[in-house]
Amino acid sequence: MSFYTSLTGLNSATAQLAVTSNNIANVGTSGFKRSRADFGDIFSTSPLQKSSSNIGQGVSLKQVSQEFSQGNISTSGNSLDLAITGDGFFPLKTPDGLQDIYTRNGSFTLNDQNNVVNSTGQRLMAASVDSSGKADLTDLNALTIPPKTSGEAVETTQIQLGLNLPADSAVITADFDRSNPSTYNKSTALTVYDSGGNGYLATVYYAKTQNASQDQTPPSSKWQTYFFVGDTQVKPALQQATDKVGGALFVNKYGDVLPKSDPRVVPSSGTTEMFSLDQLTDVRRSSPASAIGAALNSTTTFVNGVLASSITPASGATPATPVPLAVGTALSFNIKVDGAPATAQAITYTTKAGDQDPEVLARNVEIAINNVLGSLADTPATAGSAPGVTPVVAATPAIKNARFGITVAFDPDTARFSIASGTTGDSSSIEVATTDANAIRFMGLSGTGLKVDASANEALRGKISDPAVLRGETMTINTTKSISTSSANKDFFVSVDGYAFKVELPFPTTYTNIDSFAKALQDNINGKTDPSTGRKVSGVTVSFDPKAKQFVFTTGTAGENSAIQVTGSADWGLANTEMQFGSTSEWKKLTQFTENGALQFVKNGVQTEDASGLSTQTEWWPVYLDRGELSFDLTGKPISPLTGMPFETAFLAGGKGALTMSIDFTKSTQYSSAFAVLSQSQDGAPEGELMGLNIGVDGLVNATYSNGSQVSLGKIVLANFSSPSGLRQVGDASYLASATSGVAKIGEAGSAGFGSIRAGATERANVDLTQELVDLITAQRNFQANAKAIETSSTMTTAIINIRS
Repeated sequence: MSFYTSLTGLNSATAQLAVTSNNIANVGTSGFKRSRADFGDIFSTSPLQKSSSNIGQGVSLKQVSQEFSQGNISTSGNSLDLAITGDGFFPLKTPDGLQDIYTRNGSFTLNDQNNVVNSTGQRLMAASVDSSGKADLTDLNALTIPPKTSGEAVETTQIQLGLNLPADSAVITADFDRSNPSTYNKSTALTVYDSGGNGYLATVYYAKTQNASQDQTPPSSKWQTYFFVGDTQVKPALQQATDKVGGALFVNKYGDVLPKSDPRVVPSSGTTEMFSLDQLTDVRRSSPASAIGAALNSTTTFVNGVLASSITPASGATPATPVPLAVGTALSFNIKVDGAPATAQAITYTTKAGDQDPEVLARNVEIAINNVLGSLADTPATAGSAPGVTPVVAATPAIKNARFGITVAFDPDTARFSIASGTTGDSSSIEVATTDANAIRFMGLSGTGLKVDASANEALRGKISDPAVLRGETMTINTTKSISTSSANKDFFVSVDGYAFKVELPFPTTYTNIDSFAKALQDNINGKTDPSTGRKVSGVTVSFDPKAKQFVFTTGTAGENSAIQVTGSADWGLANTEMQFGSTSEWKKLTQFTENGALQFVKNGVQTEDASGLSTQTEWWPVYLDRGELSFDLTGKPISPLTGMPFETAFLAGGKGALTMSIDFTKSTQYSSAFAVLSQSQDGAPEGELMGLNIGVDGLVNATYSNGSQVSLGKIVLANFSSPSGLRQVGDASYLASATSGVAKIGEAGSAGFGSIRAGATERANVDLTQELVDLITAQRNFQANAKAIETSSTMTTAIINIRS
């Protein structure tokens, strides 16, 4: 019996030797895990046997198990080599896709189908990812690394060119010819792509067309661009002007350019007249409504620069000698200015000495008109009838009847008198009627009347001008209580439209509040009469700004000839005031854009000569840039365009399709330095070749292609088991799941229960050669001991056999 027991010992020593030899043999195998032989003793008894006296029957090999401890990491030059630091296995599929394989051996390559596989053709599995890199663990597929993008060519739609165009470049007036370098200053070239990824050479030529000058508003330098794709010239598209934040600009009949975001702008619709931003150069001064009389008769009325009442021959003299306009001649007419008052006011003027000079007469009649119209009282508002009362009388608002600043002028070149309203702009109007014979004879005022109506739609006279406005300094006295005058603050020195005078408020006087004080000061200013001319001051308003604690003085007249200055005590904030002047407004006369002599219109964003559907109610028109033009201010910064410059569709040669592009020049400059391309890019791309592969520690696979695209191809996941030692070995450092190991659990690298992934490295075998050599000696010793036991058993058996002899 001991023979057979020793024989099992020999077998176990042989098995241990085999396991150790296998470990040593696979010390260079990537991902190999050391095997360990587990033995158990053989002991069997029957129910009736006494186990304490029974002898064991040897040893048997129970199992060969794996030790899944971490192996050393070895770097490599292959980006597809992968190593796991920590727990987990790479999930693989057999080439037929029917069986799941698990391994720690991360030596991978690409097969002919661009799948990531190991040396036996088993494919590495990865989870699909979204644009943010989040993995879908329910969707595992073979990881594929395409060598080039497919169907990912991007058509060019936007080009960005940041240039410096030399400020000292010469202006070119010759017609552009790309084959003649003298017809343009500079050029740039780049490649653009169609939807199929085909590349085309695009060239942009730049010709300077204008230098900045003081005659321009604002001064600007201009460059014309010419765009070619291949040999095909692409025309710039119609482009609406924009402000600095990209808001579309519109223009009204007075040339005011405002963005669409302004609440005053009501964008037009349908067909509109086309206006160019560069053509808004006809700047005009706003003018009043002016009634112009007939030319005076040079033989009977206006002779040798003098108004004559008659022509009488002097005794013995030839020709006749004119008799100057007599003093005391009455001139009368009715006048209505700016529609008020409802009934025209009668003006009667009796001539004085010096009125035979028509310019003196004009000045005196002007004073007479302003004295009458400036003193008209307001028409009070009416409340109207109460509800249910018959007849129904509608309520009416208060009407301001006073008018100020009417001017009368005489033009000696045409021998005509003119009477102009005090306000400027198209809202002004004037009517002169019921003229007597003297007014007709000496001023040319028509017997049938002269009338200039307000213009509601057409821009004729521009906008309303501004009056002179004087703001005092901030007052230091308490303005929330009653206000009192004293001998120290009662005097005010006033100058209005060239007439200076003193205003003295009564003192001591207490006013209820600051507003009543302002009203008293206003009443004392208005009504003052210039003793030298007889002109009365009227229309001046005095108000108090409670926020700024300042007095505000405003003239009734408007325009650059209006002026006001009020000085007084520091109590009123008037100790350091200066003369303030009004301003005559300016406007720009619109000129409709023409091309080849034909007026141009815009219909649905397209330039056309077709005026059908033209709106007559338009108040704001879109304003456009000149096609293909770049403009720069005196500092070299771009003025226009401030957004991308669009171009019409470019049809490619050979019927290869079409490109619709825009070029962004907003980063361009015009400095004195040399021509330079500061930045250049375009959003198109051809099909891309694989340039690089990056696998993160979380297993995310990112591919970089030559067209600049970066694609997340998937995320390498890991598998783990409840009992990895229960996995079934199938060779090549690979395993199959078994009932003992449990079902594979799939998870992302780096998450709980899973190690991380290192790309460009492999895991070496976890075999310790020193330990294996010790185990080898142990196995040899065990084998020798069991062999000695067999030898001893054989000797004893031989001795027993020899007893008979």
